[in-house]
Amino acid sequence: MSKKKLGVILGLVLVLVATMAIIPGCQTTTQETTTTAATTTAAQETTTTAAAETTAAETTTAAGGKTYEDFRAMAVAGKYDGEPAKGHTLAFANIIKSFPFCAAVENGIIEQWKLAGGADADLTVLDNASDPQIAIQNKDIIFNKKPEVFLEFQFDAKINDQIAKEAKDKNIFVIAVDVPVGDFPFMGVDNYGTAVLTGDWMIEQIEKAGGIDKIDRILYQTNPLVGETVFLRIKGSVDEMVKKYGDVADPEKKDGKGVWAQADSSSTEKAKKDFQDILSKYPKDKTFVVFCLNDQSASAFQAAADILGRWNADNYLLASQGLDELGMQLIRDNVVDGDSSYFPENYGQYLIPGALAFMYGGAQAVPKEMFVENVIITKDNIDQYYPKS
Repeated sequence: MSKKKLGVILGLVLVLVATMAIIPGCQTTTQETTTTAATTTAAQETTTTAAAETTAAETTTAAGGKTYEDFRAMAVAGKYDGEPAKGHTLAFANIIKSFPFCAAVENGIIEQWKLAGGADADLTVLDNASDPQIAIQNKDIIFNKKPEVFLEFQFDAKINDQIAKEAKDKNIFVIAVDVPVGDFPFMGVDNYGTAVLTGDWMIEQIEKAGGIDKIDRILYQTNPLVGETVFLRIKGSVDEMVKKYGDVADPEKKDGKGVWAQADSSSTEKAKKDFQDILSKYPKDKTFVVFCLNDQSASAFQAAADILGRWNADNYLLASQGLDELGMQLIRDNVVDGDSSYFPENYGQYLIPGALAFMYGGAQAVPKEMFVENVIITKDNIDQYYPKS
């Protein structure tokens, strides 16, 4: 065999050996790639399955036991399933904590938050102190904390509109308490409804007293700062009175008995001075029908009449709104004749379920309006609702 042929044969052998060495390596790489792809596919399938299970769980949570109605039922029963508030954050700014009504609202919120498993550290509570500037400062503090839900109780409607805009910009969900905050959900009183209830009740009292001819003056308290929604708390009574008695009861008509009585509703001292000025305009009037925005105003009216030497309970039919501890005492002292109770101690039974509904189901899960039930409380039925301790 020639050297040339031998070289060709050796070359072919080397090529064959090299090929055999390369082929297993290729097979290993292919197998690893295939295994990796299969693993990735399996992982993706697992992730997809987990995501589907999570979505299913969320759907079940939202639909089964976690709606506003569900939480509301738990609140009324005084027992929440599990600890739905645990790990969540909430803030509440009170309108003026020194008022018994507002203190009752705050205590009810704290009680329900804890009952639902919420931690003290996850709840921020501040006092707006009936001061718009303090309310703005409190808003800044709360927005910096970025709670999931902000319960705002603040009397200045214009400031509330500003707060609503900023809350939306910062993606903070708000529930308004008694005074609207933009178009966020509202919890509190059906202001017009309670005014109608109060107006109808007052008409019954006027008729029992001998009719409208026995009344010298009708005072309808207003306070422009609280805005149009709270104004409805008086407007409904005006409408009922005018429906019954015509122009004589209409504060918009001259020479009638009806008068718009503009008086502060956030400060007893300011309201007292305002009512003194109003009563001084009618020195010859003896018998009055008075519609007040809240119990602090009713107390201020009685004090004003007393200072002027004109207070005699028999000469006044006085209606109030809200019914807090002060209002209860005013009823028992024969100052307030009828008080439309908002049951402030139960506000937490609406607000915490509303907050939880958002935490579990988003904004669409929260009713746009959460109204309390109203009852006219008088000296005859107060012990039925609020027995003396």
